[in-house]
Amino acid sequence: MCTNDWSFFDGAALFHGAVPRVMGTRLEVVTAGTPLPEVTPFWNWLKEEAFRLDALLNRFDPESAVSRARETSRQGPVPAGPELAVLLREALAYRERTGGLFDVTLGRGGVRQEDGTLVLENADLDFGGFAKGYLLREAKGRLAAAGIRCAFVDFGASAILGVGTHPHGDSWLVEVNDPFHPGVVLARTALRDRALSTSGNMPGYTGHIVHPATGRAVEGRKVVTAVADDPLDAEVLTTALMAASFAEREKLRGMFPDIQTEIFEIQ
Repeated sequence: MCTNDWSFFDGAALFHGAVPRVMGTRLEVVTAGTPLPEVTPFWNWLKEEAFRLDALLNRFDPESAVSRARETSRQGPVPAGPELAVLLREALAYRERTGGLFDVTLGRGGVRQEDGTLVLENADLDFGGFAKGYLLREAKGRLAAAGIRCAFVDFGASAILGVGTHPHGDSWLVEVNDPFHPGVVLARTALRDRALSTSGNMPGYTGHIVHPATGRAVEGRKVVTAVADDPLDAEVLTTALMAASFAEREKLRGMFPDIQTEIFEIQ
């Protein structure tokens, strides 16, 4: 875990913290107007929780809880651990809300409820498009409880939370860049107590999102954004919209009417 990963500027009460690599990307936090003793507990919690969730849900880490559950469940039914079960129940609720278009079981994992316990059998779980949004949802509550009124939390530009306002503006202004054309901005979004999620393909990294029902990978040059009060809603919806057909997109938008979404088909 990183040390000496933050700085604080007394004159402006400006805090900046950064972790170069967690949950597969860079984590950064900026707060303004809050004394250091009140920011430090939040920053320490956020780092620890990011690393803890990564250790729990990272399917590429053979020692993670998800990887161990996957391997064990191939030998026969196994109950999900208590914390994994909590997250899995929430993820499965999103599967229902999205008509199956967001599915951490990838449409092929065996998960069933048995006497109040979630049981895994030959489960292939992928919490991509969930974990960062889940953490940002928790962070939003923690910031409010700590009385931190101006904050910006950024997971590698793909999951962003803007609370309150920038020190020199009425919101936090975020740009969504075109991954296929350097220097081209697809959209500019002003965040104030809202979250932005971005999902998409990029050069050298395509096919990581699949349609759960068909198993087909999304290969096109496409970027999806969502702005929502709830960071997890935004994260889930961008993943689902990436996989959705045109008709399915309209149904999804109807299921989440208060979320602003954009789909960019890039030439």
